[in-house]
Amino acid sequence: MNRISKYDVLRVVASFAIVLLHVSASYWSVVDIHSREFMVMTAYNSLTRFAVPVFFMLSGLFLIAPEKKDLALGKRILKLVLLFYVWSAFYAFQGVMVDALKGDFSVEVWRASVERFIFGHVHMWFLQMLCGFYILLPIARQISTKEKVLRYYLISWAVFKFLAPTLTGVFHLNTVQARLDSLGMDILAGNFGYFLLGYYLDITDIRQGIRRVIYVMGIGALCLTAILTVQDSMVSGTYVETWFSPASLNILIMSTAVFICFKYGIVFERVRNAYVWKKLSGYTFFIYMFHMFLIEKLNLFGITTISFPAVISISVLTVFTFAVSLLCAFITDHIPVVKKIVMLH
Repeated sequence: MNRISKYDVLRVVASFAIVLLHVSASYWSVVDIHSREFMVMTAYNSLTRFAVPVFFMLSGLFLIAPEKKDLALGKRILKLVLLFYVWSAFYAFQGVMVDALKGDFSVEVWRASVERFIFGHVHMWFLQMLCGFYILLPIARQISTKEKVLRYYLISWAVFKFLAPTLTGVFHLNTVQARLDSLGMDILAGNFGYFLLGYYLDITDIRQGIRRVIYVMGIGALCLTAILTVQDSMVSGTYVETWFSPASLNILIMSTAVFICFKYGIVFERVRNAYVWKKLSGYTFFIYMFHMFLIEKLNLFGITTISFPAVISISVLTVFTFAVSLLCAFITDHIPVVKKIVMLH
């Protein structure tokens, strides 16, 4: 199994994790903080938080390489804009269509739908950020031409975006953090570093001993994500999502460990049917865009994560939602006109 096939598998795994994330989070902020259900939902939720950073890392991995020619950035950006508004229309106007068929159409509902169409559905922020990355891609490629410059950027990014805020937050050093913020290093903000990190990890040879340390740290980061989330939520009496953020140090460590695991994991060398994984990888964008529709419709019919014990309902709903989304992606990919306006291969 070659390098690209490994990352195809990783993309599919991350896609499944995204579905698990949204299923486990759908009623996370509703159940009692002190309940067993909250603990289970938090555990599932924590397990998935590598998915979004890994998607960023994979996007950067295949686009930043300086040797790549003719990236056709204009076409890529135009394609993303088209995809955004096609899917936005799908989510925004489905309710209006149902109301119109029932004869319940109103101007207020139409206006609300138009607003939703303009800003997109809640999970479509990823497309907007990906579009921003495409705009910055020429800069990212220049940074990546020299490994020392790339390493310097990533170290600065990790220190000022992750390590420093974590330490100042834990030790309540608000004044120190304010001084750091005053430096105005906005180039280190956001998820731009994840795009560069994916490329850097791919081209860098990491010794086995260091990899083992990173794996242990990744497992520790996963455990801390769940423990600190439960702890802070109970102490504050409200739902604390700080440790779930891609901007938190624990998620950076976890995501890095997962990426390295797939790069070097012996088990992935033994996986066969590379063509199948390539096809599945090509469906992950559709799955990402479509799965929220299924979750919302299931919730509308009263099929939720709190309908049954969470440890069971989350697993069953995740597998069902992923499988149906995958089936719909397969069908859509065989409809000539439709696949061109809703799929991103």
